[in-house]
Amino acid sequence: MFPYGGAIRGLFRSLPALALGLLCVIMLALPARAVPPKYFDVLDAAISLAPEDITARLSINVDNVTGLYEMLKDGASIELLVNAKLERVRTLWTNVTLVEMDLFSTLHHNPLTREFSLYMPGETKPMLDKNLDRLLAATWQKYVVHFGPASVLDGEKGSAYQAVLTLNLQHAKPPPWLAKDFMLWSKKILDPEKIVLPFRY
Repeated sequence: MFPYGGAIRGLFRSLPALALGLLCVIMLALPARAVPPKYFDVLDAAISLAPEDITARLSINVDNVTGLYEMLKDGASIELLVNAKLERVRTLWTNVTLVEMDLFSTLHHNPLTREFSLYMPGETKPMLDKNLDRLLAATWQKYVVHFGPASVLDGEKGSAYQAVLTLNLQHAKPPPWLAKDFMLWSKKILDPEKIVLPFRY
């Protein structure tokens, strides 16, 4: 009879427990993954009509700014995409799109300077701030879409129109923690949010 058989059998019996213990140690050693926001919280959406410019204004928020902060500190590059349409409303036919644009705004964190940077649509230089709440309050929470002069409206006086704003929060590029596993990567962070602002002119 093999003299070490009992010891070997005991070792094999203890392998699952050893493996579980090792997995727990590894999980505890890994940094906690940031919990992303779950939904948009849009406030004060309104349309402003002036002969020189039709504008939509809204305050774009997320339910969990702390989660956004942690994602950025972990190296994520986050993009707010706003698809903006100006439509003439028709009852029996599909609406007529008068203006449509995609507006991109990208948010980063620089670990060296400890600053957050945010590029607003059309701007070549970012806004910088070490305080994320203050940066968002000055930008996304005071969001303005310019549709152009009232001459873009092509209906008769008193026609029905609407501004349709579709918000998307997404990764601008694969985050560092998924850089080696693209099969698990989804660009989307939040489900799209649609805001419709009807008006007559």
